[in-house]
Amino acid sequence: MLIAIIPAKDEALNIGEVVSKTKKYVDFVLVIDDASLDNTKEIAEVNGAYVIRNAHNLGKADCLKIGFKYVIENNFDRIVLIDGDGQHDPDEIPKLLKKLDEGYDIVVGARSFNLKEMPFLRVFANSFSSLLLSKITHVKILDSQSGYRVLKTDVVKKIIFETRRYQLDTEMLVKAARCSFKIGFVPIKTIYAEKAKSKINQLIDPIKFLIVALRLSFYRCKK
Repeated sequence: MLIAIIPAKDEALNIGEVVSKTKKYVDFVLVIDDASLDNTKEIAEVNGAYVIRNAHNLGKADCLKIGFKYVIENNFDRIVLIDGDGQHDPDEIPKLLKKLDEGYDIVVGARSFNLKEMPFLRVFANSFSSLLLSKITHVKILDSQSGYRVLKTDVVKKIIFETRRYQLDTEMLVKAARCSFKIGFVPIKTIYAEKAKSKINQLIDPIKFLIVALRLSFYRCKK
């Protein structure tokens, strides 16, 4: 059984299309509404998603942890992680799943670090972070910050996630590599439409990433 987890906050402009397109490729769509102030929840439900709404804003990492708990309790064996802001194209889900079926445990959608498609700060931060994680994990990381991923449920059963906000993407790759899970990458579209605006802080979040990455460099997988 394949489930898609979509964290979303104030995504009324995007969530309907994301849910309706994602539904074509998965058995179940779970939206974690992170205390939206608009009608994200209602639009997601109308388009076929099951919605868990947070009473207070918790951030992306805690939304995903809620989703992972739901996955394990309901015996799904594969997971699609896709953002609700429209920056990921659900029609690319099949090629991520195809790579997963080649024997990988996690497959990450890798964007093109191209100044024509991505703002300079994002290109610099993503290139640097991917290089640093490659050194830490001894795995060639093509896009450390992409949240568009498919993975086997065994990964979230094994790993205890401790980071907050956007740092979970980094934590997942480091801990998965240290626990001998196989990580793969496939190229995806780089989408930066105005209505698909990222909520990542371009100055603060890269600093948080650096701190988390350096701390995780000492991580050892528990048997």
